[in-house]
Amino acid sequence: MDQMGDLGVTVPAQLVRGIRDVRALDAAGAFSEPRRITWVDGRFTEPAPETEPAPAQAKAAEELDGTGFWLIPGLVDTHVHAAWHAFNAPDRAALGPVATASATADGLARTLAAGITRVRDAGGLTPDALAAVPEGRRPRVQLAVRMLDRAAADAAGGLDVAVEEALAAGARWIKLVATAGVAAPAGTGLDPVFSAAETRDAVRRAEHAGAGTMVHAWGGEAIDWAIDAGATSLEHGIFLTAAQAVRAADAGLTFVPTLRIYTLVRRMIADGALPSAFRARVDEAIAAHPNAVRRARDAGLPIAVGTDSGTPEQHGSARLEFDALVAAGLTPSEALTAATRSGAELLDRVAQDPRGAAAPGRSGTLTPGATADAVLLRRDPREPGALSDPTTIAAVLADGVLHDPATLDPRRAHEPTPLREDPK
Repeated sequence: MDQMGDLGVTVPAQLVRGIRDVRALDAAGAFSEPRRITWVDGRFTEPAPETEPAPAQAKAAEELDGTGFWLIPGLVDTHVHAAWHAFNAPDRAALGPVATASATADGLARTLAAGITRVRDAGGLTPDALAAVPEGRRPRVQLAVRMLDRAAADAAGGLDVAVEEALAAGARWIKLVATAGVAAPAGTGLDPVFSAAETRDAVRRAEHAGAGTMVHAWGGEAIDWAIDAGATSLEHGIFLTAAQAVRAADAGLTFVPTLRIYTLVRRMIADGALPSAFRARVDEAIAAHPNAVRRARDAGLPIAVGTDSGTPEQHGSARLEFDALVAAGLTPSEALTAATRSGAELLDRVAQDPRGAAAPGRSGTLTPGATADAVLLRRDPREPGALSDPTTIAAVLADGVLHDPATLDPRRAHEPTPLREDPK
């Protein structure tokens, strides 16, 4: 990569060690006046004082001119299914291993091109499949390997066995499917899939292995039991109550609402791609979900972005979740925190970075000591629709290496600016 459009990169991008005169997002969700941001060995550093002007050639080799650009920490998608490329399991199986591997590599490259530097796969992606994708072509990924529902637990001979098998297969997250979801029969309630004792045991086994627990729960007792058990994150939480939000905040959980996926499912129903029997349940979820987001915010429960992506067009869509969170009631600054720092802090709870996680309070930020993950933007991301426009992303910095989005995903150059989505 020897040239990066309007950034004027005239040397290999991996040699770039800083950006000058860029507006940078601070820990409070505001943007600084134009300043320098530098990095070395994959970490942001304190910029050295400029005692003497550097020769123009050396300056060009080391820093980008960020005049007129905005810089945010790398986006984090804490709930994806990177190895899924169809909604239904039979359709995914019909794709075959070779096509699945190719689609997975393509989807992960597009994810990085979209400014998403870290992801947590919630089931479907294996360590071997991940290792087959070159590191420079994908975000850093943490794995759940498989989803554990009642059928998976029974097939293994119990949830305890299923958890141990997932950990042995390389899972850093135990994904418990604790209530029914979109595809449940009409009239299905919020009855918990696992008992309180099973939930506690699963969390304990994960903790003993240094892993986290992510709990799919739409509402009801399953949320209470996840909080009581000390789970790490709550997924979806559509019918989260105010009392549950307070308890979850006090217990140190993170809320991953995955708002936008339900609107996409409703579109698939309208297009005839999914059964119309799903419609009533999906409509109810879409109507209730923004309330859960506001309750979490008001309770001080950290909110992290998750897309629940599982089809080719959904992969790399975390930037669109930002608009969905704003439509649900978060301020743009709160949504930026959810898309960056909150997700990074969640993943750092089970980080396997050989260099170690960032110092407390620095993960998912642009401060010295934080991992050098960032997204350089042509527009202020707080503007309505800015992050929904793929042309806003000028460059992606991942672990201290600069990437041209067009090199990772050539189709981006021809991608039209999308319309804002109907949040209803």
